[in-house]
Amino acid sequence: MDSNLEDLKISDRELERISGFDVSNLFVGGIFGGFYRPSIFCSKSRSLQFFITEVLVFALLFIFTLPIGLAATRNSVNSFDQLSVVILFFQVTLGSAIVLLAAWNLYMWRRVQQMKPLLRLLDEVDQFNQILGAIDVIDRLHAAQSSQQQFDRQQVLSALNLTRDTLIAGLTTEKILRDSRGLLSRSHDLVANIERNLAAIESLSVSDRANDYQQLLQEALEIGVSVQREVQQYRSR
Repeated sequence: MDSNLEDLKISDRELERISGFDVSNLFVGGIFGGFYRPSIFCSKSRSLQFFITEVLVFALLFIFTLPIGLAATRNSVNSFDQLSVVILFFQVTLGSAIVLLAAWNLYMWRRVQQMKPLLRLLDEVDQFNQILGAIDVIDRLHAAQSSQQQFDRQQVLSALNLTRDTLIAGLTTEKILRDSRGLLSRSHDLVANIERNLAAIESLSVSDRANDYQQLLQEALEIGVSVQREVQQYRSR
């Protein structure tokens, strides 16, 4: 990926700085204390990763609840046969681990409901970074571009610069509204910036001839519109 595209990419570190959360493909805010990203269920590989994480968390919870099982069976050693004690131990330990796992998932689900605006914006960031990857692939396929293709590429890069600014403004606005709902002066400026960027993207016209860069320009516009809609819905709450 060339330097122009690399500079446009929104990194995990930048997302952490803007949103205030550690962001990964599976979780926002980490495994414990954070919440999962609903978009993981749209991908088989990420769904599998989440399932494996659930299994590992359950294993940790099982180890954590071993003392509970030992405490529950300590006074039963002389009252029951050995097999009954072992069965009781696993019933208590597994039951406790299952309850804790259910509580953990319920906590994350409630956090997901509260953080839907941020999660949708993060999905738009993922799509934006995927567009950059698509441009890199097109550049490799079109090693010898015509002047028109180069012009189309520059238009897309201009649009993506504006889209990146729109995403950053959207994420910043979401954090301001989340942290300080009563302090909206800064968010008004950011929303105005989003609207200006959208108008600038729409003014970037490409030829009627269908091509790869034109499709990417349209996707950049759709991201900007989605960010604007998300911010407006969040402000109207």
